[in-house]
Amino acid sequence: MVKVKRMSMDIWDTYEIIGKIGSGNTGEIYKAYHKNLGKEVVLKKIKTEVKDIVNNRGDVDVLKNLRHSCLPQVLDFLNVDGDVYTVMDYIPGNSFKQYLDAGTKFPEKSVIIWTKQICATLNYLHTQKPPIIHSDLKPGNIMLMPDGNICLIDFNISSSPDGASAWVTGYTGGYAAPEQVQALKYNQNQLDRSHWKTIDVRADIYGLGATVYHLLTGNIPQTDDDGYVEDIRSCGIKVNDIFASIIMKCLEPNPDRRYQSAEDLLLDLRNMKTKDKRYKELLLKQKVSYAAVICAMIICAGITVIGYFRMDVEKQKQYEQLVRKEAECISTGDYDSFETYFQRAVNLVPERADAYYQKALALYRQRQYGDSIDFINSEILSKEDTRKSTSMLNNVYYLLGNSYEKMESYKQAAACYEQAIELKPDNSDYYRDYAIALAYSGRDEEAKTALENARKQGLDSVEIDYVQGEIFYNSSDYSTAKDIFLKCLDKAEDAYIKMRSCIMVCKCVDNIDHSVSGNDEKIQLLEKARKELPKEYNIGVLEQLAQAYSDMAADTGDVTYNEKAIAVFEQIQEQGMGSYDTDYNLSVLYQNIQDYARAAELLTKMISDYGENYKTYKALAFLEIAKQSQTVNEQRNYETFRKNYLKAEELYQKQLENNANDVEMERLKELYDQAVQNGWLKG
Repeated sequence: MVKVKRMSMDIWDTYEIIGKIGSGNTGEIYKAYHKNLGKEVVLKKIKTEVKDIVNNRGDVDVLKNLRHSCLPQVLDFLNVDGDVYTVMDYIPGNSFKQYLDAGTKFPEKSVIIWTKQICATLNYLHTQKPPIIHSDLKPGNIMLMPDGNICLIDFNISSSPDGASAWVTGYTGGYAAPEQVQALKYNQNQLDRSHWKTIDVRADIYGLGATVYHLLTGNIPQTDDDGYVEDIRSCGIKVNDIFASIIMKCLEPNPDRRYQSAEDLLLDLRNMKTKDKRYKELLLKQKVSYAAVICAMIICAGITVIGYFRMDVEKQKQYEQLVRKEAECISTGDYDSFETYFQRAVNLVPERADAYYQKALALYRQRQYGDSIDFINSEILSKEDTRKSTSMLNNVYYLLGNSYEKMESYKQAAACYEQAIELKPDNSDYYRDYAIALAYSGRDEEAKTALENARKQGLDSVEIDYVQGEIFYNSSDYSTAKDIFLKCLDKAEDAYIKMRSCIMVCKCVDNIDHSVSGNDEKIQLLEKARKELPKEYNIGVLEQLAQAYSDMAADTGDVTYNEKAIAVFEQIQEQGMGSYDTDYNLSVLYQNIQDYARAAELLTKMISDYGENYKTYKALAFLEIAKQSQTVNEQRNYETFRKNYLKAEELYQKQLENNANDVEMERLKELYDQAVQNGWLKG
């Protein structure tokens, strides 16, 4: 573990600091382990010049209430010994800066999707009260998560007193709007903060444009003497003309000529297809046809009242057919077609909620839980006509509860499940999930009452037991929870319940028995699940099994466990679920069994598949050390080690500013110095 200087002892009581992972315009950022919550978090220590702004704001808790799938949840604000810290969820994945530094080229289609996600996230931040302005949008502050979605990190809390703009305390060259650069230069010479210049949401629009420009061209945008960036269409890349126009409008040096809000920008992004020339021609034909229909209707103005009724019935039938098409698209994952059916449905009958519900469900299925929450609240629950039109309001609240639960907002989830129960008190599933949410909210007695109600409503006995296990686990009674989950595993017919029960048993074992026998117990359980579960439910089981075998090899020194871990990782690859981490773990295991040729072959392939990454060259350097250790001193040759170490060090230093210190790189340097001292290498 890397020690961090000048970190307060009060912080160490709650957090185990893993290492520094970067620094933004407003503070230093550390990765930490929250001992009470039992999960990795990020601690951001606010810089001295920004600290007073944070301390004097009465509305800093607005960040703690943010709920969006593309934002980390803000867990806490700490004021320790005069230092201010923000505590946020740790986001897995890599930043776009890391990919760009490795020479990654991004397809335009993917960039468009990510641009929409970033823009929707900015719109969410900008429409808070007071608005939250990121003020440091750049590739290093946008994470690409393992599920392919983005997450915006390092957003700031430096709003000015007027609530509509933000103090300027720093900027990143190439991505910052001209007015932000000018404001900082002015503010640095102005002691009275009341006279400071500020920025508004349009600065974030510029930052988004600059970031997208970099993703597509591979170059940070450079401005001429007048502040203009070279048109992206002149950079020698193929880019959609409409998308290019949107990007360049974001990069206008005059903020009045940019998009004035993220909402306006998002609207243009979503309507890109409608601006295509061919689409315009088709639209023109549709308008002509529509005009002809209108004329025909005027000519046939003698239509009867019965005809009107018949037309309304047909319209409702057409609407219901469109809603069914929405559901089919969700089941097949065809979300592009879904949007077409959704728009047609809401244009046809805007007051009915069915199509809106399917839209919220589509967002949920795409794991855009924050967007699903926002959509339900804004498009269904806040509109009286829509809310009253649905007979499935219970389903709406249940889906809203599911979305909150996925974001670990258990208090809000419980409130939604309670609403669903009031509307439909005979649904046992509502009581089941209500009980789990209550348990994770620390309301154990209420959870037990909800579970008893679920039992009365006919909830399957295995599911009742599973919920009971969750309640005991949450109260740290791991032995009782383990017994219950084992019972569920034995009796459940549903594959999902089996999978969840298996994983929960392993989590209980981790808290009860850290010995070899405990690990062996997990292996026996996971192997059984590996054989019984269908592929769509076994990935979590396989990952845990590979880790258990690897841990067993380390604990016992028995290399056959390494071979078994290898077989599990290879199965993950065969199922199409492999990743960089899968390959990296495999290379380490190959080295552990002294199969150096396979390890070298795989690591070399990883450079081709994933691009240059210091970790890959680090592994190659360690591999060479292991190989040379099997050779007598007089015959050792460390030139390959030198080559890989120096490449790893070069790449490592490039990414060090935005990432954690790597103790293995420090160990590698020690080995390099040792090889020089022993005369195996020339310094």
